[in-house]
Amino acid sequence: MKIAFHIKDIIIGKKQKDLIEKKLRGLKKYVPGEPVNVDIYLKDETSLEKGGVDQAVEIAVTFGKEKLFVREVDDKMLRAFAYAHKSIERQLVRDHNKKVEKTRKRGSWKIWETFGSWSKKEDQDEK
Repeated sequence: MKIAFHIKDIIIGKKQKDLIEKKLRGLKKYVPGEPVNVDIYLKDETSLEKGGVDQAVEIAVTFGKEKLFVREVDDKMLRAFAYAHKSIERQLVRDHNKKVEKTRKRGSWKIWETFGSWSKKEDQDEK
């Protein structure tokens, strides 16, 4: 898993960066066996026109042929990251579950299709 930080107008400490990396590495379990690239954009969007402090967090996850993107804005950067992380994790779980269901449906077979159906009544009638 490759994580790239893109930071604009925000000062981020080593502890915060390590926490963000740790949380993002936890997403790898939903895409096993595929190389994953994560781009995280941390931006300060504070301006007088908006009338407040805005910290934006954007997470872009690329694996295989798929791309997922989430953007959250809040007055605190770590809170915005928590919302974005929760959202991207939900998307990855949904995508992972779809793939699992697809393989289950493709590989499933019913025993009565192979051996025919029988019941206890049929066995008793024969006796």
